[in-house]
Amino acid sequence: MSFTKSFEHKQKLLDAALAEFNAYGYEQASINRILDKAGMSKGQFYYHFKNKEALYFALMDLGVQKKLEYFKGLNLLGDSPGDIFSLFRLQIRYGLAFAMEYPEIHDLSQAFLRERGSPIYEKVMARHDFQDNKVVGQLIEMAHQRGEFRDDLPLPFIKQMIGYMFNQAADFANLESPAEMEQNLNYLIDFMRNGLAKSD
Repeated sequence: MSFTKSFEHKQKLLDAALAEFNAYGYEQASINRILDKAGMSKGQFYYHFKNKEALYFALMDLGVQKKLEYFKGLNLLGDSPGDIFSLFRLQIRYGLAFAMEYPEIHDLSQAFLRERGSPIYEKVMARHDFQDNKVVGQLIEMAHQRGEFRDDLPLPFIKQMIGYMFNQAADFANLESPAEMEQNLNYLIDFMRNGLAKSD
C-alpha cells in the first residue's frame, strides 16, 4: 500500500467517522456503518486505529488542532479591547465564525457535550485538559491584577466560576440561529460581568 493510498483511506475513514459520531454519539456509533460508508474493510480500519476509542480520540484531536490554528491570529494575551469581559465577547465572535466555517467540527463538539457523565467524556477531558484552560487562567489573573473583579471574591473562586460557565456555554450554541446563539452568549457575558466585576 502506497503512502498516498494509505492517507486517502484514512481520510475517508475519518470523514465517515465524523458523520457517524455526530449522528449517533460515541456509544451508539457503529464501526460497521463507518466502514460501509468509507468503503473499507476491518483490516484497513485496524491498520489505522486500534479501536473505536482511538478513532474518536483522533477526531477530537483534529478538531482541537483546527480550532487552535483558527485562533492563532488572535493575540489573547496581548492588547485586549477593554476589560476581560469585552475580550470574552471577542472570543465569542471568533468562536461563532469558526462554527459557521467548520460546522462538522462544531457538531462534533456538540455531540461530545452530550457524552457528559460517560467514561469517554472523562477520558477526552483529561486528554485535552479542557477544565484547566491555561490561557483563560492567565487572562483572569491579569484582569485580577488590574482590579477588574470584586474585592470580596477570591481569585480561585473567580477562575472556577468562569471556567464552569464557559464549559456550559456550548448549550447555547445553536447554529440554526447564529444571531440567537450570539445573543445568548452575550447574555452570559453580561451575567458574569454583573456578578463578578467591580462596581464603578
